[in-house]
Amino acid sequence: SRFNVFRRGRAFTLAELLTVLAIIAVLAGLLFPVLVSVKSAALKTQCLSNMKQACEATMMYTSDYDDYFMPVNHRPGAPPNALLDRTWVQLVLPYAKSFSIFTCPGDYGTRDDSDTIFDGDLQPGDIYARYYTASMHVNMGYNYLYLSPIVLKPMGGIWQWISEPRSTTAMGDQSKTILFADTVWDRDANGTPFDGGNWLVVPPCRYQVEDHRVADTFGEMDAPVFAPFRGWDVDNPLSGHVYGGVWPWHSGRVNLIRVDGSAKSEAISQLSAGCEVRESWQGFVKNAADYMWDLH
Repeated sequence: SRFNVFRRGRAFTLAELLTVLAIIAVLAGLLFPVLVSVKSAALKTQCLSNMKQACEATMMYTSDYDDYFMPVNHRPGAPPNALLDRTWVQLVLPYAKSFSIFTCPGDYGTRDDSDTIFDGDLQPGDIYARYYTASMHVNMGYNYLYLSPIVLKPMGGIWQWISEPRSTTAMGDQSKTILFADTVWDRDANGTPFDGGNWLVVPPCRYQVEDHRVADTFGEMDAPVFAPFRGWDVDNPLSGHVYGGVWPWHSGRVNLIRVDGSAKSEAISQLSAGCEVRESWQGFVKNAADYMWDLH
């Protein structure tokens, strides 16, 4: 019948069907990396945008506090979740649009379901009392050892951890000094990142030789400084501290922003430029012009 002829004329053979499926598979194989690359680029761009907003908030903070950077904590020696203690993230938060700008959308690590957003010191209506624990897991690591170190000093006959924020006016070139960098909290036995980022980041070097003498780039020779870890854990490639807490969330590259507001994605190797990286700050700054951590 005409109906049967019509149906036979529109049918596909198995070979034709397999050919079409093969073409679709090839196209998908070609397009998938492109789509992944586009998505990765979008996440990197959003992360850089977040950093710029955080930098602007930081500059508004310094403007209100005589050009001094924010301390890491109000109470450096206080135990975790101590009442009235505040992190630098919480201090900058009133100048920012939202807490979300301190996170990286490219963070592909895992988080424990028990992680809390609010903390025991939450006080209704008090923006400073929110996100205490969460603020320590943001993806922006503060270059605090140069911008706002915590030093152990005698105060009233008692040794105490003291915050010593530096002034923006004390900097030689704001375009060369890191303010924030992408970070990771830690990594598991397989090297997989988990629990977000780290609110602090540690530089790869501390000392340099000047006129045949060793100088402490932190400011005070061998003064005890608070640090979650000493230098980069380069002898342990699966450590979350292998780069001092810095982590390349973006196809092997790290987003960072300098004090002057210039944001850029860098290869992880660039963050140790000018520095001989060794465990526990045993390496020296070899080229101060290339070293992007200190006050220059």
